[in-house]
Amino acid sequence: MTDHYSFSKFNYFKVIGKTVIGVNFVDKLLFAIDLEKYNLLLNYKSNLEGLRKENQVFYSTMVKLGIIKSTELDRAFYEDALLKRRLTVFRDPSYRLTINPTLNCNFSCWYCYETHNKKYMSNEVKQRILKLIDNIVSKQDIQYFELDWFGGEPLLCYKNMVQPISEFTKSVCEEKKVLFISGITTNGYLINTEMIDFFKKVNMQSFQITLDGSKDIHDTIRYTHSNKGSYDRIVHNIILLTRELKPQNLSLRINYTSKSFSSIGCIIDSFPKDIRANIKVLLQQVWQDKESKRLTMREIGDLQFKFKEAGFQIEREILHCSTETSCYADNFNQSVINYDGRVFKCTALNFEKTQEDGILTDDGNILWGNSLAHKIIHATFENEYCKECRFLPICYGPCHKKTTYVADGDDFEKYCFKEGIKDTLDYIMTEFEKTGQALAPLLDFRI
Repeated sequence: MTDHYSFSKFNYFKVIGKTVIGVNFVDKLLFAIDLEKYNLLLNYKSNLEGLRKENQVFYSTMVKLGIIKSTELDRAFYEDALLKRRLTVFRDPSYRLTINPTLNCNFSCWYCYETHNKKYMSNEVKQRILKLIDNIVSKQDIQYFELDWFGGEPLLCYKNMVQPISEFTKSVCEEKKVLFISGITTNGYLINTEMIDFFKKVNMQSFQITLDGSKDIHDTIRYTHSNKGSYDRIVHNIILLTRELKPQNLSLRINYTSKSFSSIGCIIDSFPKDIRANIKVLLQQVWQDKESKRLTMREIGDLQFKFKEAGFQIEREILHCSTETSCYADNFNQSVINYDGRVFKCTALNFEKTQEDGILTDDGNILWGNSLAHKIIHATFENEYCKECRFLPICYGPCHKKTTYVADGDDFEKYCFKEGIKDTLDYIMTEFEKTGQALAPLLDFRI
């Protein structure tokens, strides 16, 4: 009866005193068993028929939880994941267009990787973008179109780019009966009531705005060219935006270093209690600081819990439990147009120093480079290293940007999320054990 069943390679366990928390990453159900049962499972790991005879009820429970799984199903997971990813990549019913109207900014944060030149998108490039949008909405079989603004600080180009392009896109989408949604990544300093009225008009529902710790620390990092601090004005604008627009997704990204981390809790009191439920907090360590000290998931999780208890939503991005694409840039129906007409797949770049993936032509089409086909067709987990990894069902490999210069698995481990995933799982399992529950979905404990 057990010849075709085996101990799944996608299992993970954590011993906490006399309790053991386990999960199978395909089934994604956290469960608790006592240490005695766990030892019984390990003793019969290579002799599952013996376990079935020893304790039929326990054996059946392990099958239901996916710990003991059909050998064929376990082996087939990798190929199934590849197929699902390709279907996701090429059958996406949406198109996501991101526009950088400028790389210039009204701040000069020390950690920013962008080159803040004074160049702005020309009317010629704008016309190409309008043709591109018309081509996509009119000729591609899509159900909704997402327009995102990035930079630089995109609101420096509010009047001459954000307004006209957004209005045009909304009009074309309405004509073709395509749902139009819009979003922006902004430092929030320039937002005013006039803009908020316009955001309502063009269905701009997604915002990411950043703070850099408490007011004292933030104002030493994000200040205007006249050395004026920006914390109070940004917080005021977030409150105004939340009350007047009530966006579906407002992410408050809080950048921190190991030195500024302890000050972040002070941000809570800057926001009235009645709007906190509409703000999603994303904690992000400054990438230059990670090389000196990466904070533990326990430290981060405790602070996240503090924000959650105060009424905020919490966003965590480590576990990819519901998709076969590790990044938005993996999708075919996605592009980033720089102010100069060069086209990319990713926004986390120094656009001035990075080779473009394509060019926007005069007739509003994207001429992609030869390397893009390989990036899109081949998943980053399409290698022996990921194929044999137990974390594959909650990771699906690193992003293409990180693996671009890795050949045949060389140095692949350096781009792997494994240690961060372990840290996160240990934290989640510890929190689950505290609840005293016997069973719960893994996603319930992503905070």
